[in-house]
Amino acid sequence: MSKTKLATAIGMACVCSSSFAQEEVGIDLGAFELVPTLTTTVGFNDNVTRSRGDDEEIDSWFSAITPRFTLVNNFGLNSLRFGYQLTRGDYFSSSADDYTDHLLFASLDYELNSRHRTKTSINFEDGHDDRGEAFSRGRGNELDSPDEFKESEVDFTYSYGALSALARLDVNLNYRDLDYKIDTNEYKARDRSKSSIGGTFYYKVGPVTDLTFDAEIADVKYSFLSDGATTFDSIETSYLIGARWQSTASTSGYAKIGYQNKNFDAASRNSFSGLKWEGGIVWEPLERATFILDTQNEARETNGDGDFIRRKDISLRWRHEWLQRLRTDAGVTVGNDDYEGSGRKDDISELNLAVTYEFRRWLTFNLGYTYSERDSNQNVIDYDGNIYRLTAKVTL
Repeated sequence: MSKTKLATAIGMACVCSSSFAQEEVGIDLGAFELVPTLTTTVGFNDNVTRSRGDDEEIDSWFSAITPRFTLVNNFGLNSLRFGYQLTRGDYFSSSADDYTDHLLFASLDYELNSRHRTKTSINFEDGHDDRGEAFSRGRGNELDSPDEFKESEVDFTYSYGALSALARLDVNLNYRDLDYKIDTNEYKARDRSKSSIGGTFYYKVGPVTDLTFDAEIADVKYSFLSDGATTFDSIETSYLIGARWQSTASTSGYAKIGYQNKNFDAASRNSFSGLKWEGGIVWEPLERATFILDTQNEARETNGDGDFIRRKDISLRWRHEWLQRLRTDAGVTVGNDDYEGSGRKDDISELNLAVTYEFRRWLTFNLGYTYSERDSNQNVIDYDGNIYRLTAKVTL
């Protein structure tokens, strides 16, 4: 499924502030503190390449190990951090799906004074899409290794106005570049960059409630064009109006709705103008129970078919802390992808269940299960799969 939106971040922040959250202790290095963590996972996947037919499905036990090192310097109200994460994954019955991912990250939160704040982040990922995921959906077995890519992102936000002020403004600049490794014309044609500038205006209408007005314009550029092909280059604009509220009794969240336009440089491609929304609500009816609702509707870049994807999805998650060290998570997501210009339509659903136990302050276990399914009007895209896993996270 898609990456989590702000609602999930709100929910995670809410939950992680509880007494259950695992405390990460660092090593004092003077100006900086080194925070190391180690996460290991073993599990079983009964459809590694997300294939449709039983004769094409690959099942395998797998393992993944993820060491992460973060240097943190908190000075006053400001924070500087940077680090590195390595992930090594091995499939015991399908070595073609083994992978090694690298992530470099850095961020600076700096408050000049009560009215002026900045947030800057830089990330570089040498990662992968699993076979049968993203651009290789329905034909994962045609690849002889995971679909590797390099992605870099720079994000900068300037905030004007005190947090207690009647009105304030955020201005955001973002640049993201995506470069896949496979060197055939078909696969090189998806390499792209996206530059965007946007802003959010907040107007306080209550002690914990703001009206929000969002505007953004983005330039999408593809770096390779095959002979005779039509470019996917486009300009995207969006305008949203909504509200954001925090800690009102047992709920917090945001809701936005508005207009999105995607205008292709090539006249032969179908441009899009229509409704866009995004929202998330965190509800805590009990001290130890949290429900998180997340929904969105937007136009996205295609991953192989059509001109672009119209994506709609909604997810609901329930987290409950039964004991101080024991919690459960249950979540379901349903979505629909319309590949405009091709006629392809995918219905996607996913179920996640997990039990987490904090054995020690520095050691947490997680036993999880994921069921995922894709039902398409192009039968070759259909698949369903089950993943079972046991994860241990170690901190100092």
